[in-house]
Amino acid sequence: MEERFTVDGITRKSLHHGVGLMDVIELQGVPEVYRLVPKDLTVLKPITINASEKTKKLLKVTKKVTIKGKKTQIGFHDGRNLISDAKVNVGDTCLVQVPETKILDVIKLEKGVQVIVTSGVNVGKTGKIAEIEGGTFVLPQRALVDIDDRQIEIPSDLVMAVGKDKPVIQIQ
Repeated sequence: MEERFTVDGITRKSLHHGVGLMDVIELQGVPEVYRLVPKDLTVLKPITINASEKTKKLLKVTKKVTIKGKKTQIGFHDGRNLISDAKVNVGDTCLVQVPETKILDVIKLEKGVQVIVTSGVNVGKTGKIAEIEGGTFVLPQRALVDIDDRQIEIPSDLVMAVGKDKPVIQIQ
């Protein structure tokens, strides 16, 4: 079977290969490059991006484990794992170079950072974090996010940091 498309710079032959949040897609014979982002209340919508950004991807840190030899293994939202010395916490977002998964920058999930909502009724909306409220045993960590002219309180695992003042890559 011939190559039909690439996902994050890796050629895929099966049409049944899964794609997800922030994946970069290139189709054979099509000049545009696409990124799957939450937009218009849709969880995954393809947007056309500049070819210069096709090697960059945002990955949210979902897991952090210390392994043998006091090394840190970082787990990302798309299933990738990376052994790195980067100072990250669960909830932070890493700007990585694909396909080799090299961390270029870390965007901390903190007050004043730009975020995009990745799930729920506000999916695809972007805003600025006004405050992060700590979680308890029964209540998850929450982020107060200024979206348009209102402030919403949302569990912090439903938002992804995309940049300090503006998104570091094209997401709209």
